[in-house]
Amino acid sequence: MSIDKFKEEMPAGLYEKVKVQTLTIFCFAVLMFFAGFISAYIVQSSDKVWVQVAFPEVFTYSTISVILVSALLLLAKIFVKKNNARAVSGLIIGTIVFGLSFCYFQVQGWNELVTSGNLISVHVINPKGQYDDKFHFEKSGEKITHDGQHYFLGEDQLDEADVVRLKLFAADICESNYRLSQRTKMSLEENWSPFTIRSSDNREVVFEGPLQLWNGTDSLSFSEKQNLFDFALAVHRNMEYFKLTGEYGKDFVILLNGEALDYENKKFFYRELVMEEDAKNSIAGPFYPGNGNGPCTIENGVVINSDGAAVDVSSGKWDFTCKIGKVLFSIRIEDGVWIREKSEISEDDYGAINNRKNSTSSYIWVLTVSHFLHIIGGIIYLLILFKLALNKRIDERNQVKIRLANIYWHVLGGLWVFLFLFFQYYH
Repeated sequence: MSIDKFKEEMPAGLYEKVKVQTLTIFCFAVLMFFAGFISAYIVQSSDKVWVQVAFPEVFTYSTISVILVSALLLLAKIFVKKNNARAVSGLIIGTIVFGLSFCYFQVQGWNELVTSGNLISVHVINPKGQYDDKFHFEKSGEKITHDGQHYFLGEDQLDEADVVRLKLFAADICESNYRLSQRTKMSLEENWSPFTIRSSDNREVVFEGPLQLWNGTDSLSFSEKQNLFDFALAVHRNMEYFKLTGEYGKDFVILLNGEALDYENKKFFYRELVMEEDAKNSIAGPFYPGNGNGPCTIENGVVINSDGAAVDVSSGKWDFTCKIGKVLFSIRIEDGVWIREKSEISEDDYGAINNRKNSTSSYIWVLTVSHFLHIIGGIIYLLILFKLALNKRIDERNQVKIRLANIYWHVLGGLWVFLFLFFQYYH
């Protein structure tokens, strides 16, 4: 039986209802797919180590574009009822333009993610080739240091022009390749004086044609060449310490046990904060206050002196150190207010951060690419609608096609707005 004959034998309007119900079920399945990933994200974000990354700003324009598509489709639905074919055709052209604009801004957003080091699967901390791990740069014999974000010569930040030359020097070594192979010559095309490379054991790397020599005499072994290549590649790709290439605190932040950490010179710190009751109750003694009173203990947030009496800390200043978990914190009490001072994280915490992958970017990629693929399907349907509108096959008696487009794009538009707000605010 042909489809046309099947439609003729069905009660009036039933075929259109089947289409709408089928699309509704499909859209529900799509929403459940994304709900599963969002739920997984929320659960995993409570891990010991988590990374918050800035959602690309260009996705704001994606959001505007997809909202405009929905708005134009609503107008098209109104004009279909009025049999205004010309207006319907113009509005569908507008939806196609804004749909393609959405795709364009999505690609630009992905480019931002790649440029900032937010790949599908990547460590937070660069596991190999870290600056000053095995090699560092020198300028005219003076060591150039790196704090994980910026280069310094002595106490002054290195000039931008010198930083650019260091990057070009590194690119000259690794030849912009991503791995060392037998074809990688590692020979220099230019003279990069006054910059040189020196190892952590104070040996200068000298480049003589295709050879790399220690202090101009002994050749580097293959493993040493590999370390040199990894160092050059890390510098070339702005990954001297972090795999993420943005600015810490602005483009990304590391959370430890749900707390955002401060970062200074390759070290992480718990931020200073006013302690709540639960935090005070977790402290135990004994300790020796810095004001000369002591020894004392703390029980359920109450300071107990050596005689077993509660100490009034509602006025004056007290300061002491205590261990919470494996971290040694400095605590001060000022007029009854308990303040946990800024403290460096423990060695175990450093290990957890070093081994952690940036799962946040993985979720962003999966969710945005999956949504993009559904958008492509919506654009194809809009192109079909445009062809039908040109042939005047969409009118008040045949509104179901515009209705289907409205349902599909409203769902995808609402879903994208939710994702955008989720990653902008909850994330």
